[in-house]
Amino acid sequence: MMDKVEDKISHNRRNIIKGAAMAAAAVVTSGTAGGATSAQTPDACGVEGIREPEHVTIPRQAPVTEGVLPLSGGAGIYYWDTGGDGPAVVFSHPGTGSALSWPYQQPVFAAAGFRTIAYSRRGRYGSPAGSLDDTGSYAGDLDALMVHLNIDKFHMVGLAAGGFVVSDYAVSYPDKLMSMVIACSLFGLWDKDIDSRSDFILSKGFSAMPSEFKEIGPAYRWAHPEGVREWIEMEEKSSGAGPRVHQRDMSEITWDKIRSLNIPAFFIAGGADLYQPPSMMRAAARQMPGSETLVVPEVGHAVQWEQPELFNRVVIEFFRKHA
Repeated sequence: MMDKVEDKISHNRRNIIKGAAMAAAAVVTSGTAGGATSAQTPDACGVEGIREPEHVTIPRQAPVTEGVLPLSGGAGIYYWDTGGDGPAVVFSHPGTGSALSWPYQQPVFAAAGFRTIAYSRRGRYGSPAGSLDDTGSYAGDLDALMVHLNIDKFHMVGLAAGGFVVSDYAVSYPDKLMSMVIACSLFGLWDKDIDSRSDFILSKGFSAMPSEFKEIGPAYRWAHPEGVREWIEMEEKSSGAGPRVHQRDMSEITWDKIRSLNIPAFFIAGGADLYQPPSMMRAAARQMPGSETLVVPEVGHAVQWEQPELFNRVVIEFFRKHA
């Protein structure tokens, strides 16, 4: 059976999960259309060979330095930074999140030797919104923070709307990114076809649904209500006290520009993501020959929360390959 599955894996994509599985002896891969892979783990119940999403206790956080970088117009960027001499990793949060979105990643990446950093975009947790007449740009704000922290090059993770920051930064400051992980995100590339398809897959009234319904997969919601409650608490803290700030890109973003950068890229999709289903993520990955892809079964729009151990393992492995 595995021989048939392996034959389906596209030869023009490297399979990051195979290396991680050999090290962890826990992950099995199967091919999907477009060169993506699906991660599976043994299941004691034998149901499709896939273990249900696990609620993992939030680990004790590593010591950090916190601060708020002032920006023009009364705006500011709240950040935390574990410090250290290792390569830097910057986490860019989803629209519902903030610097608080990464409790499962912070101590793990720090223990793996990375200088681990997260920040809140304007108007989110700890970050003053400032004037709505001058909202700055995704890439501009992030680069101001990197200059403030004296970081010249770094890896980056963008989840959902955080992926828009990754694409804008990659095009605006290509020499500063060592590699990029785009999880459950359209990567900031919009056109009429994408807009119409997104409207088609999201039913009328979808935007009014509770955030936990839209973003957390049903398997996790059913199995782990305590994890859902923790996610809701994080989301409520992340919302901030000011108005929602809609920022702009610093640069025009096109696939031709992204491809020309030759920055190593890893696309991660949730098999149960309502916003960006695997087919949409595969379409993005096909635009970048040589990129790596992973589909995580049963996971929704919050892959870093629903399957943190798998997420951390494969992302750390990817960054180490591109140090």
